[in-house]
Amino acid sequence: MKARFILSTILMAFSFAVQAANISGFVTDKETQEPLIGATVQLVGTSYYAIVGLDGSYSVRNLPEGTYEVEVSFVGYQKIRETFSVNGQNMKRDFLMALDNNDLAEVVVSGSAIKGSEMQARTLERNAANTINVISKKAIELSPDITVANIVQRVSGLSVERNASGDPQHAIVRGMDKRYNYTLVNGVKIPSPDNQNRFIPLDIFPAQLLERLEVSKSLTPMMEGDAIGGAVNMVMKDAPEEFMLEGDIQLGYNQINLDRGFYHYDRSDLNMNSPYQQFGADYAASMGDFTTSNMMLRNKTPMPDILGSLTYGDRFLNDRLGVMLGGSFQNSYRGSDSNWYRADVDNFGSGRPTLTRLQERVSSTQQQRAAFHSKVDYVFNPQHKLYVYAGNYFLNDFRVREMLDTDVDGRNYNYLGGTGILTHITRFTSRYQNIQTSTLGGEHSFGSRGRFTMDWSGVYSLAASESPDDGIFKRNGEMRDFEFQPQNIERRNFRQWLNNTDRDLTAFLNFSYAPGIINDETRIQFGGMYRDKDRNSFFNRYIFDPTSPAFQVEGVHWDTFEDVSWALLNPRGNTSDPLNFDSYEKIAAGYINTKWDVFNTEINAGVRVEHTDQGYTLAVASQSVNPDSSQTYIDVLPSVSFKHRLNSKMNLRGSYYKALSRPGFHEIVPYRMAEEDGFDERGNPNLQRVRAHNYDVRYEFFPTLSEQVLVGAFVKDLRDPIEYTLARTNIFTGPLSLQPTNFGNAVNWGLEADFIKYYNKIGIRFNYTYTNSRITTSKIERRRENPDDPSSQLVQVSVDQTRPLQGQADHIGNLSLMYKDQVLGLDAQISAVYTGERIEFVSPFLNNDHWSRPITQLDLSVDKNIGKSLTVFVRVNNILDTPYELFVKSPLAREDAVFPYQNNVNETVVRSDRFGQSYRLGLRFRLNQ
Repeated sequence: MKARFILSTILMAFSFAVQAANISGFVTDKETQEPLIGATVQLVGTSYYAIVGLDGSYSVRNLPEGTYEVEVSFVGYQKIRETFSVNGQNMKRDFLMALDNNDLAEVVVSGSAIKGSEMQARTLERNAANTINVISKKAIELSPDITVANIVQRVSGLSVERNASGDPQHAIVRGMDKRYNYTLVNGVKIPSPDNQNRFIPLDIFPAQLLERLEVSKSLTPMMEGDAIGGAVNMVMKDAPEEFMLEGDIQLGYNQINLDRGFYHYDRSDLNMNSPYQQFGADYAASMGDFTTSNMMLRNKTPMPDILGSLTYGDRFLNDRLGVMLGGSFQNSYRGSDSNWYRADVDNFGSGRPTLTRLQERVSSTQQQRAAFHSKVDYVFNPQHKLYVYAGNYFLNDFRVREMLDTDVDGRNYNYLGGTGILTHITRFTSRYQNIQTSTLGGEHSFGSRGRFTMDWSGVYSLAASESPDDGIFKRNGEMRDFEFQPQNIERRNFRQWLNNTDRDLTAFLNFSYAPGIINDETRIQFGGMYRDKDRNSFFNRYIFDPTSPAFQVEGVHWDTFEDVSWALLNPRGNTSDPLNFDSYEKIAAGYINTKWDVFNTEINAGVRVEHTDQGYTLAVASQSVNPDSSQTYIDVLPSVSFKHRLNSKMNLRGSYYKALSRPGFHEIVPYRMAEEDGFDERGNPNLQRVRAHNYDVRYEFFPTLSEQVLVGAFVKDLRDPIEYTLARTNIFTGPLSLQPTNFGNAVNWGLEADFIKYYNKIGIRFNYTYTNSRITTSKIERRRENPDDPSSQLVQVSVDQTRPLQGQADHIGNLSLMYKDQVLGLDAQISAVYTGERIEFVSPFLNNDHWSRPITQLDLSVDKNIGKSLTVFVRVNNILDTPYELFVKSPLAREDAVFPYQNNVNETVVRSDRFGQSYRLGLRFRLNQ
């Protein structure tokens, strides 16, 4: 009886399954075919319904036989009602929805929703005249990224260079070092607060204020020509079509601070100006002019990180006046644990690396970011528009670095025995960076159908950086039998002030004319720009020795920094240092471009001419260096690109352009700076600009307006590339110094693939770039005259070595897996970024370059909607806590020596940094009419 009942139940269930059916299909916009994600497909009068997924698909399952009325609805669109019958067979039914023109408010909602969407990003990529990649506001919102520097590593072909806290800071485009790229805000180049270089620290810009991020990988004549790698354009939020108010607040913590606490110092008495700046050049400073509270180390459990943003936008005066206001603030506590070896080359002819000093570093950094963004536009009529943009961006870093410096090359060092000569170094650094930019511009159209257009803009930008009272506290010590001995004060402690400003005045004027030749798509574009740049640098360092007595022992003469008795060796500082200079750069440029559209092919061909006048003047002349210098040159930069439309969803594009890269202002100054926590640095007045011929092809397939398949290749032929090498004035003596140098010619080529696909609730983003660069340079090989005779004379010979360009990783990959449940209001994304090995520092010696290991970073983000206006989200960064490591691809010269952190006998580790995981919990709100 029981078996009969079970059999009967199974047969009934099977009978129901046979009779039940599914209805599925796609819901898209009738005009654009854009998937209408979130639309509802409801069977009227029943509990059966479906929510349209990421790819525009829906599926209503297990429908019994019968007749149903289906209703499809989406905000801003006309509802669709159809009747159909189910007879046990699965059905396919697609719905094309039209905008509801009878509901103006809903139409406006639909139109404004396009801004910052994935559809807009894919449309820009498809329609652009040059090769670009776009990250939308929506993608940024769902990612775990808090700064623009975090975002760029998600773009195909881009990797990042990290700062001392482990955060991404500068973009490397297609294997080209950060010097070969420039940064734009709303299409306008901005100056850098970096005290040495042109490139912009992208971590100064918060992600919340972006409408989208555009990366141009090829140039047109309308774009400035100093971007061999590419250009990163931050398009900030613009005025919406209707009222909008959105914001977020986040709390977070970093694991490394939980593990060991956070080191800090008191900034309340920090002197922003040196005695020289306060009292004049003739003032002789005394110890009373220097505070002590900001030179004393403390440890605490920090407060949680706090991040927040608020954005408001609306239109007034019958939609003629648009207003966008936004602000952002971030206060975070970062840490790192590092081991750094000062490496040299064996003096006895093996050519292998030797280790001379080991620094074990513990760093803590408080970062404060603030940003204020406003844009106002006024539309007189469809032909004339004026706009004003103002942005102000701040980044403050307050860092403590506690270092234990061990002489690992001395006779007293025994790692296994726990003995060695030590130097204890504590460094306190405060840095305030600011970028201001203001733009007044207009867009005008004349004649029937806008055959003649003009746009213009005037830009004022100012970047500044201040590092006040950057000081070190050095003590000598010793370890005996693994026990630290009392420390005594080291000579030549310093406290220094560094300030620099970079001011730009820029004017742009562009014209476009449609002559009506061949067809209406033909355009002649021409225009120009002029920029006047003024940059100045101030540096003053005061040197201190212990005195009364000169030998001061911990626990006897002092316990903290304020107990030490000091003598000031240079009461007027050292303002004669070459780091005190003024520099300028004047660039005038003009271009002409022609645009043609024939045989389904858009062709752009033109030329840009740039005149550069660049130079510097030292504040104090010196007999050993040139007190002022300048260089003037003209570059003719032709370019041509085509985009062939294979069909409505496929493009084949190619381009050629010539570009340049100018030396940094600081690099051509004949300075030299000694560093306690890294290599010394010096300038190179003979540095020349880099020129390059660039070739690019790409196949594009856009299955829908939100999906894409991109496959491309590129070649860059460089003349006189600039790289930083570890050099010394005398090959056998003197410390190694980092110096920029031109290195012959180089070729960089690569392959790119970019893939975005959605499957209802699942989304996949994947991109991969292979880069191969080759440059042949002279290296020094130090060896025995007779390699088989270890007693023969030690000689040095020059040999050629072929290697990749500095900063170029052979493999770069990004993978993001997304999950979206419309019913639960849940979004989840896990993202992995892989960067292959690359050369970080070029050694002058054969086979001694410093390479970074491959890095994989894994991040997680989860968002949960609460009603229509609120979203709770969680972010976890650096889940794997992947270390950043540098190594030399050669074993140590002393194979029998024992050093810490050397775990592979076939290589030499020279640096290892660990940064820990970070966690954030946040709430986001959005209000619309």
